[in-house]
Amino acid sequence: MADEEHRGRVAPGPAHWVEQLIFQRRSIRRYRHDAVPEAWIQAVLACAHQAPSPSNSQPVRFVRVQSPGCRGKLRRALETGHRRLLADHKAAGAPARLRNWINAYHRHCAFMDTAPELLAVGVDSAVKGFAWRLHQAGLASSDRLSESGMDITVGLALQGLLLKAQALGLGSCILTAPLIFIPEVEKILGVEGMTVKCFVTLGVADEAPTAPERLPLQDVIRVV
Repeated sequence: MADEEHRGRVAPGPAHWVEQLIFQRRSIRRYRHDAVPEAWIQAVLACAHQAPSPSNSQPVRFVRVQSPGCRGKLRRALETGHRRLLADHKAAGAPARLRNWINAYHRHCAFMDTAPELLAVGVDSAVKGFAWRLHQAGLASSDRLSESGMDITVGLALQGLLLKAQALGLGSCILTAPLIFIPEVEKILGVEGMTVKCFVTLGVADEAPTAPERLPLQDVIRVV
């Protein structure tokens, strides 16, 4: 059954409302200048904080980047990183298509320092998972699963954050591209004890992007 047909047959109610939030959310890069109410930000972060984590370790951390000075440092580091990557591309004789991608990713994150609300999201570097403990004890060849567990927890926190923002009528966008251009983002933010995984922007949307094309559902499901 097609997604559209399925959604049309679901009875109204809380479950259907959650489905609407998921299907209607878009990545927003243009915001109005309206300030976001503090209570809304706290509600969004409270929902993100409910994400499950390995052994209830709760490793996810949020940094609200508000000061113009810190945002300015991020902006300058972003521009410097963009120029450095273009220079490295030219020196390596890499394909022109890759240069176009570098410029596109730069354009897609250059707005972040002007967003009404900017969050850096990551994990407490001191929190270690079960796989890491096995590795330290010589009982596992790698602690890769520990890193995966942290990434999954961040993803779950982001899902709660995005859906609550959508429910409040806020636009949002997850940004990992800045980490390509900014090598020492934790130092700029003054959070050396944290590993930043992404940035998130929030605010009242000033655009209404169309839904991006998705693969057919049957193409992403396998039965074994």
